[in-house]
Amino acid sequence: MMDLREFLKVLEEEHELQKIKVEVDPKHELGAICKIHNERPNSPVLLFENVKGHKIPVVGQLLATDRRVALALGLSQENVFDETVLRASKPLKPSVVPQGPCQEVVFEGADVDLSKLPICTNNPRDGGQYITAGHVIIKDPEYGNNLAIYRMMVVSKNEVTIRFTPGHDGHDFIRNAEKRGQEKFEVAVCIGVPPAIYVASQFEPRAGVDELEIAGGLAGEPVDVVKCRTIDLAVPALAEIVLEGELTIPAKTGDEGPFGEFCGYTTAQVPNERIMTIKAVTHRKNPVYHNIWLGKPPHEHLYVDALTYAVAAYQELKPAYPALKKAYAPPWGVSIVLILQLEKRLMRPGIVNNILASSLYTRSGKWKHVIVVDEDINIEDPNEVLWALTTRFQPATDMFVIPRSITSSLEPSAGPDGLTSKLMLDLTIKANFRGEVAEPTDKMRQAVLQRWKEYGFK
Repeated sequence: MMDLREFLKVLEEEHELQKIKVEVDPKHELGAICKIHNERPNSPVLLFENVKGHKIPVVGQLLATDRRVALALGLSQENVFDETVLRASKPLKPSVVPQGPCQEVVFEGADVDLSKLPICTNNPRDGGQYITAGHVIIKDPEYGNNLAIYRMMVVSKNEVTIRFTPGHDGHDFIRNAEKRGQEKFEVAVCIGVPPAIYVASQFEPRAGVDELEIAGGLAGEPVDVVKCRTIDLAVPALAEIVLEGELTIPAKTGDEGPFGEFCGYTTAQVPNERIMTIKAVTHRKNPVYHNIWLGKPPHEHLYVDALTYAVAAYQELKPAYPALKKAYAPPWGVSIVLILQLEKRLMRPGIVNNILASSLYTRSGKWKHVIVVDEDINIEDPNEVLWALTTRFQPATDMFVIPRSITSSLEPSAGPDGLTSKLMLDLTIKANFRGEVAEPTDKMRQAVLQRWKEYGFK
C-alpha cells in the first residue's frame, strides 16, 4: 500500500509538490500560507521543511484538488468516481502484522510530550493548537471498529480535548460505553496515514462498517495494522505518527475552542468537552506531520468529501433508483450540498421527488440542499449547474422545503435548537420544456479534437 512518503514522491514527479525551505511559524503563519496559496489555480501540495521550533516537517494542502484525490487512489480524474464506487464495494479486512514502521520510535508515560510535534494553530481566533488530521480509531463491542477524523485541541503535554459531535459514530460509541458503565474508552490517533486510508476515513458509512476495510478495497490490498503498545487497538503500520489515548468515564472535561471549522466560520468555545490522556506517542524515524487547514473554502477536506460523501450516497440510493448515474458533493457546498445526475432513459414520473426525499436517509440526514439534474449537465461544473437552475427550474413547482430537520452540528445558520430547513431542487427538463441545447454535434466535436494540435492548441 502506498504510504504518505511514497505519495509525496508521486506528487513531486507530477509537479504537484512545492517544498518551503525558509522558516515558517506553525502559529498562524503556516495556516495562512496554505489558505492564500490554495486560492490560486492548480496550487500544489506544500511541504514545510523548516518549521519554527521543530525538526519534523509539515505537509499541507495534501488532497486540496480533485486531481490529487484521484492520484491518491492511483486513478485519473475521468474514472475516479466509477472506480471508487467499484473498489469501495469490495472491502478487504486489515492484516495484523507483528511490527510496523509506525513504532520505530516510542515514548510512553512521563516521556510523552506533544510539544515535540509541530502541531499548528491555523487561524487567528483558534483557542489553541489543534490536531486537524488525526485519524481516530475507536471500537464498540456491538459495531466493531470506526475510523474518522475528529478535531483535538492541545491542553497539556499529554492531554487533548476530543470533539465527538452528535451524528457521528464517535459520539455514539462513547455514549454506549458510558451506558455500559465502562471505566475507560480507548482511542488511537494516526497522523500522516497512507492516502487510501485518509480517503476511506471520510466515507461515513453505516455503523458496523470498518473504514479500514474500505481503505483496503480502495488500495486493492489489505491495510497492514499493528497492535498498539498501551491500549487494545490496532493502527495502520505505515502511519507516520500514532497517539495512544484514553478517556476516563466519566471523563475529565475542560473548555474547547474557538475553532475555524470546515464550513468556513469560527465556532464558539465549547464548555465541558472531554479531555483525553495520551499514554504513548510512537512514530517512524524522521516522521512527516500532516496538517489540514480548515476555514473559508476552498480547502482540502472538502475535496476529499466531494468524492467520498457522493460515493456513499450513490451506493445507498442506486439499488432503489437505477436511473441514478452519478453523485457529487461540491467543495463549495461545504459537505452539506448533494448533486444527483439522472439518466433520462431510466427515468419515470415521480422519480425526481422520490430520490430527493430518499437522499435525506443518507449520511444520517445531514444534507441541507439536494439538487437533481439531467445527464447532460456536468455536475462537477458549477457553471453548468447554475445554467440548469436558470433555464430548467420554476420556483413555484420545482422545489420543496422540509422545515425543522437534522443537519450537521457545525452548520452555522441552523436555529438555536440545532435544526435547519432542507431545500430540494429539481433542475431537470420537464415535459413542457421549449428549446434544444445549442452546441456542436458529438461527431463535429470529435473531428475538432482530432485536429486540436493542428490549430496550435496544446
